[in-house]
Amino acid sequence: MPESAVQQHLAERPTMDGVVAVLLTPYVHGTSAVDEATIRLLTRRLEVAGIRTITALGNTAEVHQLTPDERVSVLRAVAAARQEATLIAGLAGSLGGTLEEASRAYDLGYDAVMLHEPAEPFGDGDGIARYFGQICERVALPVVLYVRSTRLSNEALTELVASPSVIAVKYARPDLTTLAALLDGGAAQHCTWINGSAEAKVPAFAELGITAFTSGIANVRPDVALAVHAAAAGGDQVRLRQLIELVAPVEALRNEVHARFNVAVLKELLRAEGIETGGVRPPHSPLTSAATESLRSAVATWPKPDLATPRSSGARGTG
Repeated sequence: MPESAVQQHLAERPTMDGVVAVLLTPYVHGTSAVDEATIRLLTRRLEVAGIRTITALGNTAEVHQLTPDERVSVLRAVAAARQEATLIAGLAGSLGGTLEEASRAYDLGYDAVMLHEPAEPFGDGDGIARYFGQICERVALPVVLYVRSTRLSNEALTELVASPSVIAVKYARPDLTTLAALLDGGAAQHCTWINGSAEAKVPAFAELGITAFTSGIANVRPDVALAVHAAAAGGDQVRLRQLIELVAPVEALRNEVHARFNVAVLKELLRAEGIETGGVRPPHSPLTSAATESLRSAVATWPKPDLATPRSSGARGTG
């Protein structure tokens, strides 16, 4: 791709200041194949509800358990269904494979890529910084960094976010003290910072001036995710507290024992609404009977959804 084309695309930086929905991956026949039709349905459903940023191939998509061909299927299905939403393609794996998927995302009309931290068990913060840095230098799309571990130092993060390719950081580390120090040091001037720990952490991030957040619950109840953001952005502490109390039991169940039910909870909730998305692949775990009962109890008091029916739509920028 000519350098001028790359520069032009990077100049068109999408905004990500609201709810960033992270799509799950529906399967057919248990978990034997990706269900592209239901992916398109979920994508349209999010847009109709008012979600303006959608991530394909995040952790909620079981990205590490998808084959390269399945990842392409997911990217293609989301791109085919989107009308106006900003699309982010999650990238994970080897440097070469990641660059190939980034190129495919560009061809399909994605607006940005999100770099997962390497799952490689070896390597320190310097190694991760080199991995991120080399991808940032070579992709044609703006980059969102997904930071989960504490291996990256403040200095390394500060240097990475200064890259002109980096437009946002999805921050899912438990140490908000580090984030506060980064923001005080001027890191907020370079890119958008996103709460990567979903609704439960919205109040804590809001105290730092960050109201954008990623949401898995948006797969099921985009209206609830949008209401949480509206309360946080509007400074309505009473309403925000009520909403967090509503979703907290569900989020607690998703995070139980190394987040083993993270995806299964969402799939069960969609199943209850008549949308079948199949099972989950190991190491994700299906819900136990006790977990299913806990989930039903947790959502028994939720208000009924007021969601429009997705319209059939043409593709935009599917390449």
